[in-house]
Amino acid sequence: MTSSLDLRELIGCFILMLGGLSLLQLNSITFRKIGMGLIWLASGLAAYFFSGSILMACAMLAAWIFFPLWEMVFVLRKLRVPRHRELSDARAPRENFEELTDMTDALVETGFELLDECRLNPAQHEQYYRIFMREDGLVQATIGYIAQGPVGFHFVAFTSTGKDDRRWITWDYPLTYGLVMPPHIAVFRALHCQDVAELYQAHLDFLEINEVRNDDLVANERTREAVRARLEETLNQQIEYNISKGYLAPAADSEAESFCYSWRGTLYVATQVFRDLIF
Repeated sequence: MTSSLDLRELIGCFILMLGGLSLLQLNSITFRKIGMGLIWLASGLAAYFFSGSILMACAMLAAWIFFPLWEMVFVLRKLRVPRHRELSDARAPRENFEELTDMTDALVETGFELLDECRLNPAQHEQYYRIFMREDGLVQATIGYIAQGPVGFHFVAFTSTGKDDRRWITWDYPLTYGLVMPPHIAVFRALHCQDVAELYQAHLDFLEINEVRNDDLVANERTREAVRARLEETLNQQIEYNISKGYLAPAADSEAESFCYSWRGTLYVATQVFRDLIF
């Protein structure tokens, strides 16, 4: 056992760390997860080489998992979620969402028409949406931007509604989603898609795999009011379902009608985050 890093061990840990940081710069979610794994492994090896203790190395590796999860649990328990939310006219901050124009152009080139731009109120973070619809009314597309100050992320979602009232959603939401989807909403999270056109094709493939034909879909109304109402309905249905299943509980310390994550909901989200990190 050694009590300090020798040159070969130092170089080995440095190479692993550098390799992990390099993989984190790639677009592929798989490569980024591998990159995080290499950084995680390098920190454990460094702790072992420095201390000569397997226990210390395991403690270092466990700390990477325990402390972020504990912080997340603390944040989730403090969050307050309003029961009723609505969309109002608003424009996403262009200075912080530079990709918006390119994503809009890509959707238009794919055959979608821009119908609405709005913001969710109230919400724990800034949430902006641009809503599009194809001419046949079978697919509604949404560009979402969620931010806290200058820091934010975006996603694209394609939604089709069946005549049985089931909704089929394909999206590239990059983070773990904090709510359980109702049974009538089927979601395909397609993180492998490189652009809007590929994501739209993934949605068509998702429908085909589930044997959903165009004749099985509702040709929805193509108006600003209609597309906004459908998105608003979906967002509120998610809240009501999570309340009914006990993932959200009434917030006793709030005067307004708001809810917080129950311990069941907190453990569910923590488990989903851990699963996404691993898989």
